[in-house]
Amino acid sequence: MDSVDLEGIKRDVSHKVVDIFESFEEHNNRLPTLEEFRLLFNNEADQFIGPTDTLNVKPGSVMHSRLQEREQKMWRAVNELEAEQRFLRSETY
Repeated sequence: MDSVDLEGIKRDVSHKVVDIFESFEEHNNRLPTLEEFRLLFNNEADQFIGPTDTLNVKPGSVMHSRLQEREQKMWRAVNELEAEQRFLRSETY
């Protein structure tokens, strides 16, 4: 994966990751578990990769492969940002 792609994606999703952590902490007085975070972010993922059900993308097509690649890059960026947030927030507790 091109590191420029990853940095661009991280820049695009970073605010959403921080928002999820801040909102969850505010309402629950704790950090979200990995599963909770991924579920919350998954609800927002379509705005970053596009909803496949409305695009009529056929499995095995070039467009399907591109969407899968984009989704993989997005989740890699999100996982890195999630780890950074956990590290930063663990220092404050």
